[in-house]
Amino acid sequence: MAFGQMASRTFAVNSPANATVEERMAFLKKVYGLLSLSLLSAVIGAYFGKALPPGLMMPLFIVEIVLVIFAMAVRRKPVWNVVALFSFTTLSGVTLGPVMVIYNAGVIQEALVLTLLIFGGLTFYVMTTKKDFSYLSGFLIVGLITVIIGGLLNAFLFQSPMLEFAMAGGGVILFSGFILYDTSNILRNYDVQDYTSATLALYLDVLNLFLFLLRLLGGRD
Repeated sequence: MAFGQMASRTFAVNSPANATVEERMAFLKKVYGLLSLSLLSAVIGAYFGKALPPGLMMPLFIVEIVLVIFAMAVRRKPVWNVVALFSFTTLSGVTLGPVMVIYNAGVIQEALVLTLLIFGGLTFYVMTTKKDFSYLSGFLIVGLITVIIGGLLNAFLFQSPMLEFAMAGGGVILFSGFILYDTSNILRNYDVQDYTSATLALYLDVLNLFLFLLRLLGGRD
């Protein structure tokens, strides 16, 4: 699910930081409104994806990659940009369904609450301090590569519960950093017309944070 992080970067013509107050507020309302609806569509997708046959997982992941590319290509085309966004978020929820059945309801609720608290707190921090977190870019790329390679090595070679727990903790820190970076990046470098690509970037941050929190909390048992 990490493939969309760097793909969601855009270059601003009229960024929210340089736009009028009305334009900035309209942009933020669109982004966080669409984000809320995206999370809802993912929940609906997860409900119907619980019984998804394992053989369909890989083909659907490939479709997800295609949808991310399509969403970026049509990000400034009204209607199509929203259709592409919700197509991806719903499908990502469907592929999340089989993962959810692994964990008990208590762990899922804890991970969900922590995800919302972390995302809300970090978003509030960026919005109020107006700090530029672009300096995190290099660290986040290295961290993302480390988490991906470490996860693959542990899955196919080491199969260590301790390493799995450590990687989950590292993933939580990593995507907390992505929330700081992407929120700052959206305010400074996105065009006010790129509200769907901004939503996509934040959605991927929230989803990955939730998944790593699930692994971290589930690993306690």
